[in-house]
Amino acid sequence: PIWFFALFLLMPVFQSFHFYWLHRALHIPWIYRRVHSVHHRSVSIAPWSGFSMHPIEHIGYMGLLLIFLVVPAHPIHFIFMGYWLALATATSHAGFENLVLGDKARLKIGSFHHQLHHRYFECNYGNPEMPWDNWFGSFHDGSPEATERVRETKKRMHAQ
Repeated sequence: PIWFFALFLLMPVFQSFHFYWLHRALHIPWIYRRVHSVHHRSVSIAPWSGFSMHPIEHIGYMGLLLIFLVVPAHPIHFIFMGYWLALATATSHAGFENLVLGDKARLKIGSFHHQLHHRYFECNYGNPEMPWDNWFGSFHDGSPEATERVRETKKRMHAQ
């Protein structure tokens, strides 16, 4: 029973880590041109643009479900992760920053975070809930300084 509940707490960390590194790999210029550029044709993001992906990207994104071949879990964990993956793309592309209940923001959805990614490309690969972008130097907060840093990164990447 402890593992059953603990796994629900660990799954968002698995998902976020997997998404960050998959997304970062999809921005390697060779892969980006052939695969991820399909998704980035949606410069102005909307809920349906979240699943606008090349089939190879779908396999990588939904491939996280394969973790349950090695991590002992109940089928409800698999179902939960499947729903999470499907719904996360819609919410991160929805245009809403927070889920508001009553008069308070209760859940950070992060559309602004991901909107910056679609605008500048080489930043905000992860989700705002986990600090991967901060830790690995790809965070963009919307400031002019962050925009300049991202432009320099993009120049270096494409000069290779």
